[in-house]
Amino acid sequence: MSLDEKLEKIRSPKLQNQKETAIVLSAVEDTLKDQNHNATPTAYFAALLALLGQSIVPPGGIINKDLASSVVYLLDLVTSHVPAVLLRSKFSPILTSLGPTLTSQDAEAPLLRSSIGCLESLLLAQDSAAWALSQTQISPRRAVAGLLALASDHRPKVRKRAQDAITQVLKNPPPSPSLDHPVADMCAETALRVLHDSLAESGKKKRKSKGHASDQHQPGLMHALQLVKTIASACGGWPSKKIEPLCEVLMGVSRSNNEYLTMAAFEVFEVMFTGMADQFSSSKLPLLMETVSELKPSQNDSQLLPSWIAVISRGYDVSAQISPEETFHKLPMLFGMVSEFLSSASHDIRVSASECLISFLVNCVPDSVISEPSILDGKVLERLTKAAEDLLSVKYQSAWMEVFHVQCAFFEALRWRAAPLARNIVQTIGELRASESFNGKKEADAVLEKAIQSMGPEAFLTVLPLNLINAQRGQPGRAWLLPLLRDSVINSNIGHFRSEFVPLSEAMYQRVIDHGQSEKTMEIKIFETVVQQTWALLPGYCNLPLDLERAFDQGFAELLSNLLYSQPELRADICRGLQILVESNQEILAVEASEEEIRLRSRITKPMAQTNLEHLATFAGNLLAVLFNVYSQTLPQYRGFILQCINAYLSITREKVIIRLRSRPVLS
Repeated sequence: MSLDEKLEKIRSPKLQNQKETAIVLSAVEDTLKDQNHNATPTAYFAALLALLGQSIVPPGGIINKDLASSVVYLLDLVTSHVPAVLLRSKFSPILTSLGPTLTSQDAEAPLLRSSIGCLESLLLAQDSAAWALSQTQISPRRAVAGLLALASDHRPKVRKRAQDAITQVLKNPPPSPSLDHPVADMCAETALRVLHDSLAESGKKKRKSKGHASDQHQPGLMHALQLVKTIASACGGWPSKKIEPLCEVLMGVSRSNNEYLTMAAFEVFEVMFTGMADQFSSSKLPLLMETVSELKPSQNDSQLLPSWIAVISRGYDVSAQISPEETFHKLPMLFGMVSEFLSSASHDIRVSASECLISFLVNCVPDSVISEPSILDGKVLERLTKAAEDLLSVKYQSAWMEVFHVQCAFFEALRWRAAPLARNIVQTIGELRASESFNGKKEADAVLEKAIQSMGPEAFLTVLPLNLINAQRGQPGRAWLLPLLRDSVINSNIGHFRSEFVPLSEAMYQRVIDHGQSEKTMEIKIFETVVQQTWALLPGYCNLPLDLERAFDQGFAELLSNLLYSQPELRADICRGLQILVESNQEILAVEASEEEIRLRSRITKPMAQTNLEHLATFAGNLLAVLFNVYSQTLPQYRGFILQCINAYLSITREKVIIRLRSRPVLS
């Protein structure tokens, strides 16, 4: 809104308390007209300064409260439109005139807010020379000292206006090579002193009440924290020289039983980290993280340790955004530092530690490490894997449920790079899962499912083979893995399904056939179940396979066609698999993302997906003929999945093939 628009609103007041301001504005404008002055911001400014001297006389104070309120309100509107050179030249008289309003105990909130607005505009106009003047002089530093005092005022609107002014001043420093505003250190010192004093006062009250005082009502401390937060948000995190003392005080506040105080302290940390996330202030982050690390509480401090861990977690999240490679290379060290808390007797500490480790894995493993790792990256991955493997030692047995959550995040972070690095982790969890006395089967299954997704079933089964046919003595059968494989296989190799599971299905089915027409025993029912579970894996293997062009050949197409005719109980899984082959590749072509993002997510690029669809199209005619025949032999209520599969293949079939299919008799 322009100055003219603001003044026009004042000329037509709607509220009673605005009429006095309208009268003053009218008088000013009449004076300017009588003196043949144009109604410029500078002219308004000069006239209002003259009136200010009539309403406020230092050091006596406010002579006319109503006039002072109106004049200062108008000055607040006008000052931001006045040339900076003029504001610098008039700084001393204006600050001297406003002094009584800022320091008077009787000053009302509206007058204070307007005075703060004037100060803000004045301070924004000051240059480096002015900021170099000491606080003992009539200088910008003295004005900021007044704002800092008001920033902890008991009146919310006054406090908020002063904090906003401080924020604007600190965010707009004069030209300088320094990262921080010239007055940032002074603001930080004052805020820290206020916070120290508030903590000391809180401690005195608690001691006087013999430790029974409630922590729930400490407005002074909350206001002090808000002031610290204001300065942190405006200073790109916090002035570099004052980071260490602030961290010590904030960790002390975190010990409070008052959850609001603890939250406020961590909001300050959050603001600091956010402020340091930009390139200009990021150089402060290593010092902050080093300081926080040195403040590590004792192993079993259940009150402070979870909070400290949360700060470490958030800090390295920001660090990974600024310096992803450097942060990743620190990951094994960070893992070791935090994982020791998993042996704590406190459940809260163990949960906090596991959540921190998960955060490290989610935020601190760059995509480049997965797509194109360097030799150094590979060594870091090995060390990280060893650290994850160590979590399964007896030392952390009491935290195994939390450890399993970390292992899930580990496999999600490493994706296909988990093979063959994580073989020992899979081996250990598989052995635990097979133990009759082990109570965490559900959690172990969740880890193994993530391992299958990441490593792929081929690498996974070399560690934990099924051992259902041709098993050596002493090798346990692992039929329990089949449901896990069904829910987890994706982006794998159809060739592995053909070499591993087709022979398994044939062997089991042969045993069923050999049994003849006799009444089915429990063993025969198990064999039938294994056949069903084996073919239930096909849809997963058909979801973006890496070897489609090579492994989906005429022989495999004929095998599927024969099974569609001969084994109705397998039709749903086979049709679903054939449908997913087409649709998963079509989804890749439809997705709006860069080639690098697509390749990182699915290891299949758009050109590869197009090639896959063209390859499938060569089989579409024969497959559709089979599907139409099977459709005609199936009861209407069981045709849904067949029709969906037919639609998928019609979408990639060449027009001349469709015409040839149409020439055949209509199948009902």
